[in-house]
Amino acid sequence: MDFRISDDIRELTGLVRDMGEKLVTDGSLRELDARFGPGTESGGTDRSDARFHAGLWSALAEGGVPSALAPESCGGAALGVVAEALVLRELGRVLAPVPLSPAVRATHLLDAAGLGDRAAAVAEGREIAAVADPGAHGPAPEVDWAPIADVVVQPADDGLRVADRASVQVERTVPVDYSCAGLVTGQLGDATALPQGAAATDALRRRVHLAAYQWGVVEAALERTAAYASQRRQFGRPIGSFQAVAARLADGSIDVDAVRLATLRAAFELDACSGPDSSSAAGRGAPGPAARSAVASAHFWACETGHRLAHSTVHIHGGVGLDRSEPAHRYFLAAKAGEFRLGGATRQLLDLGEVLAAHGDPWERHT
Repeated sequence: MDFRISDDIRELTGLVRDMGEKLVTDGSLRELDARFGPGTESGGTDRSDARFHAGLWSALAEGGVPSALAPESCGGAALGVVAEALVLRELGRVLAPVPLSPAVRATHLLDAAGLGDRAAAVAEGREIAAVADPGAHGPAPEVDWAPIADVVVQPADDGLRVADRASVQVERTVPVDYSCAGLVTGQLGDATALPQGAAATDALRRRVHLAAYQWGVVEAALERTAAYASQRRQFGRPIGSFQAVAARLADGSIDVDAVRLATLRAAFELDACSGPDSSSAAGRGAPGPAARSAVASAHFWACETGHRLAHSTVHIHGGVGLDRSEPAHRYFLAAKAGEFRLGGATRQLLDLGEVLAAHGDPWERHT
């Protein structure tokens, strides 16, 4: 397995970082909070009042970022899940509220189902997609970005269901980080056949995306907290020089490294088992135990680190960490929301245990 990052991926992630730092400012996030944030939860039913950064999304689409992550059959560069993870990490660092993950997932699913024109429209940013999780149950599953989507898709064992936004009803929900989501009711349409393993691959791709975004959130939260601790003075010295604070920041650095390594390993494993060059049985169907184990491990660390660093950020900032006039509170909410979406650390250990019980250690070296 080649763990090197290509120059194309480095250029793409550098472009996304530049866009994010220039466009997703504290001021722009304040404006989005005023649309749909604390105290304004009755809004958010369409793009004009949803917590959606239209400026960054337009820049990403014009810069060809979603297209670069699309399959080659859609005119994309097919850079793989590793590139997707590194791009989502950059978006997490600035808490960018843009629907890139569903755009990438929907493009791959639509293309796999033979709906190339629709896939190209999503990849080029001409349509916004929302993806209902394969395991979503009940009459009204909650779907991220459904309130502003043009198309809603849902992969399942029997194929891909696709519906125009106008043909379904969406009731806006209020996630802990005030992100854009809603309960979808209505018929998503008849299923279009998907290749074997496509739904399972999408489920793992979603989990890698969530872990990667969480990586960016906790990484930036730690950097901001360390900077604050080096500037805030008590008893004539920076609070970061006190042993208890320094130890907590050091623990946070170790945690962030664990998320980074585990997420990249999961992305590489998913690329290895689902890429065109894969000769394994997993490459011809559902991802194998190595990919499933890697994803569960990445989720465990993303959940654990999200919980610990969210609280460290608030505690070290003190009262400022809870003040809505400061950015720190958004990182707390984003990290907690990421932990909830990932399903919690215990759920990931159970998933990992199931794989180990059924297949043994997929990374064990046999000599």
